[in-house]
Amino acid sequence: MPARLADPERRAEPWSVLHHVGHGGYLHIGRYLAGLLETYAGFDGTQGVLDIGCGTGRAAAGLDTRLAAGGGKYLGFDISASAIRYCRRRFAGDAHMAFEHLDVRHPDYNPRGRQDELQVVFPCAEGAFDMALAASVFTHLEMPAVRRYLGETSKALVPGGRFVFTAFALEPGREASEKFPFGPYDETSSVVDAQAPLGAIGHRREVLEAAIREAGFKSFGFYRGDWAPGAGYAGGQDLYVAVKG
Repeated sequence: MPARLADPERRAEPWSVLHHVGHGGYLHIGRYLAGLLETYAGFDGTQGVLDIGCGTGRAAAGLDTRLAAGGGKYLGFDISASAIRYCRRRFAGDAHMAFEHLDVRHPDYNPRGRQDELQVVFPCAEGAFDMALAASVFTHLEMPAVRRYLGETSKALVPGGRFVFTAFALEPGREASEKFPFGPYDETSSVVDAQAPLGAIGHRREVLEAAIREAGFKSFGFYRGDWAPGAGYAGGQDLYVAVKG
């Protein structure tokens, strides 16, 4: 509420943004996410963009005008039905913007979901998109689900398509921090809170990168976030930019 009162731009934010999708203003974060695609994937408004775990449409808000001008298309999907309803209302009338609900089970975001995350199928044809985004999605999935999502993303992209995503990539010297005190969870991953493990989960970097390659991505760039010392770009989580073979 104080942020909404202080900044007129934030007064139209969906209330769910304050509770489920992290800190920062809705439009501010939307522009930031669009900037990641522009900087690391070459987004210019002409491409097809797949937004994995789109939430209440922050990235969509940042991409909308550019896509309308450039003739590109956008598909966002999320396991929260209420988030998708909000997106459909907010972007109603924008023919280039589409949103789908996947009723995938998750203990925090969709505990009554009918579909197991290890059986998830993305709601698009193979090779339908030029680039994909998953902002703070793999920070809430166990490693087997991450592998499934990586495989589905690879299918959705054209050859040479780029996948920009964030994660906590744990490596020697960056296995925990004051901000994120990760502790042991299983053989591939660590969590901040064992009572709510998917609130913030990090994966061993070598395991995550093996999964990227196994999914069919021929190369990738890696940029450390500022969740721990040694940041290499202006972002909180670690950033990957993977290129489909």
